[in-house]
Amino acid sequence: MPTKIIHLVLGKANPDRMNGVNKVAHNQAIALFELGCDVEIWGITKTPSDEVYPRPFPTRLFRMQSFFRDLDPKIMTALRALPKNSIVHIHGAFISDFYKVSRLLMDLKIPYVYTPHGAYNQIALQKSKWIKKLYIERYEKSMLRDAVKVQFLGQSEFDYIAKIIKLKNKTIIPNGQNFDEVIFDFHKMKIKSHPIIGFCGRLDLYYKGLDVLIDGFSKYCAKGGSGELWLIGDGPDRPKLEAQVATYNLQERVVFMGARYGKDKLNRIANMDLFCHTSRSEGSPTAVLEAAALKRPLLVSTATNVGQIVEERGCGIHIDTATGKAVEKGLFIFEKKYNFNEHQIMGESSFRMVKEEFRWERIAEKLLEVYNEVAA
Repeated sequence: MPTKIIHLVLGKANPDRMNGVNKVAHNQAIALFELGCDVEIWGITKTPSDEVYPRPFPTRLFRMQSFFRDLDPKIMTALRALPKNSIVHIHGAFISDFYKVSRLLMDLKIPYVYTPHGAYNQIALQKSKWIKKLYIERYEKSMLRDAVKVQFLGQSEFDYIAKIIKLKNKTIIPNGQNFDEVIFDFHKMKIKSHPIIGFCGRLDLYYKGLDVLIDGFSKYCAKGGSGELWLIGDGPDRPKLEAQVATYNLQERVVFMGARYGKDKLNRIANMDLFCHTSRSEGSPTAVLEAAALKRPLLVSTATNVGQIVEERGCGIHIDTATGKAVEKGLFIFEKKYNFNEHQIMGESSFRMVKEEFRWERIAEKLLEVYNEVAA
């Protein structure tokens, strides 16, 4: 086992922030600590003097530097003081401070694991395409090549990286689910005789495939489908999605619930009969795992990277192409199961899938195998 494991993130390392990377690193570190590892979380932030999130192990904050400046001298000193046989786990891509950290680690002969957190998904790379291409050539390829292991969250990113750089040091370890975070008091929101179909997340029309979900839902409704669609979340594309709903004249059957948090959000998801994620691009969608932990049947696209296991485990419907036609077909398959009360079996299967494959303890065990391999 490594002497010490450092999880390095951008920001204050608070798991309750909107930044999902911080939450993932927190849960990984907590699970590793419970397995007996000596672990710390380090955050690079503009405000390193802020109070740190309380944990049973150290959290340290360091100052973020501009692109052309050296690292904060305090993190350079801290890295040089790490005991022999330590490992640094870097979370996040296209961050200049992380590149500088990786170069110092190479000089110090301290191994590092690198998790891009979905940044190398084909569709994610289309945003600011040419800037990213230049940055990859100049900086990221060195980080990827020199890491002792590159952790990808799903198959799509694992496969696509081969178009950019040939790596022998890559592995797939997905995100996990904390079951303590889905404890709440359930109450029924409405008496219904039709299925409630839902989504929860950022209202990003393209990446989350919400235009496809609404298009498929409209086709389903036009052919006699009886369901109602709930959309939890907010984002810049909400007006476009509302306009799309109005175009299909579905205002009475599509409910925009806005951003919801905590127990309120959990209760709304638990009132759904089918949780949908028809994404065009994902790393490892935590919303899907959360819904599955709440025993919700799932309808997911291949891009979510959980479609195959959802299909194998019988906990939902996997659509291999994110199209309105595929969503329509999936919704009718589900409604048939709903009418025969078979959807509850799917929900129980969802829960078992998360419990057996996606518990943070299970994810930490997989990470520890990687760390031990490096330490050996």
